[in-house]
Amino acid sequence: MTDCYAGAFSSRFLRADGQRTTTANERVVLSLLSRRGAASRAELARVTGLAPHSVGRLIEPLIERGLVMEGAREIAGRGKPGAPLRLNPDAAFSAGVSVMTDAMTLALVDLAGAVRASVSAPLERDDFDAGARQIAAMIDGAITQAGLDPMRRLGTGVGVTGYFIGDGARLNPPAALDSWALRPLDTLLAEALSDAVWVDNDGNVAAVGEAMLGAGRTCPDFAYLYFAAGFGGGVIARGAPLRGASGNAGEFASVLPEGWYQPNLENLRRHLAEHGMVFDGLRTMLRDVDFTVPAVDAWLDRCTPSLNLVVSAIFAALDPAMIVLGGRLPPDLAERMIARVHVTNPARRDHHRPMPRLVPSTIGSDAAAIGAAMLPTRAAFFQ
Repeated sequence: MTDCYAGAFSSRFLRADGQRTTTANERVVLSLLSRRGAASRAELARVTGLAPHSVGRLIEPLIERGLVMEGAREIAGRGKPGAPLRLNPDAAFSAGVSVMTDAMTLALVDLAGAVRASVSAPLERDDFDAGARQIAAMIDGAITQAGLDPMRRLGTGVGVTGYFIGDGARLNPPAALDSWALRPLDTLLAEALSDAVWVDNDGNVAAVGEAMLGAGRTCPDFAYLYFAAGFGGGVIARGAPLRGASGNAGEFASVLPEGWYQPNLENLRRHLAEHGMVFDGLRTMLRDVDFTVPAVDAWLDRCTPSLNLVVSAIFAALDPAMIVLGGRLPPDLAERMIARVHVTNPARRDHHRPMPRLVPSTIGSDAAAIGAAMLPTRAAFFQ
């Protein structure tokens, strides 16, 4: 299943022959520059296995189209100095929106992966049309505030909490997003935003963001645990999202038997309320709570059996090199959670299966919005 998408790229991003934005080999080069930050022609030839003259034929049109820029030559050992090539951050940008049960986060991300604007606000969730208008207004305001050229907008990615029902971009979110449920979100949002729109669930888009801009830049095979009002995630295999037949790969909460404790932040909010610390929503809790209080340690202990089961299942079924703990989970809380996890890995002949690394997300709490913004960019320019 491909990303749920509606709309079309601006003609600004088409090649001279009018075909799709980039060829397969151009995508290889652009993806390498995205991961490395900068590379010379010689380095690109060495890494890709392409002949130097082939790399030159690929690079020149990308420079002419403004997608790649060339710096001053740098001396690196013997021979002719190489000129570093980089993605041009001002060539294009995308908007990313994370629709959560209590709020919406927006990020504008340029071609080089820099966040040019970020804003969060309570969502008009009870009326889908009002929520769509709110998103459109926030995107327009952020573009103006960031001083970006609206004509260089590639599109909008939208991550929504919930699972796909197997009918296009129709998601089944929690009750708080009832007005968003079971609708063809890609076509409805494309019309409301007057833009090309990609729709996926929050765990998948956060995993994509981590793959392109976070810990996954140096690790092509990992699982991503997404902590928010609910608990889910995504899977990256060989650098690309593994979405499954219906787009629901990474629904890790379903690993837990009925009645097991769900390690989500809404349960943390309820747990804190039982200990006299009342917050009216996740945004308030994440902003104001003191995570060093004993009640938080008690919650982490309560989550540990469920996390042990989920992580052990991921390890056994997927054999990832890394498991990232992210979503709206603060990094220091993720570190304390990781310290408690015990993975089932019995020895045989004094050998254990190679263990994945467990790490906090390096993107932060805006992971879903940033990852959503990478969907149009990835579709246009990257592998």
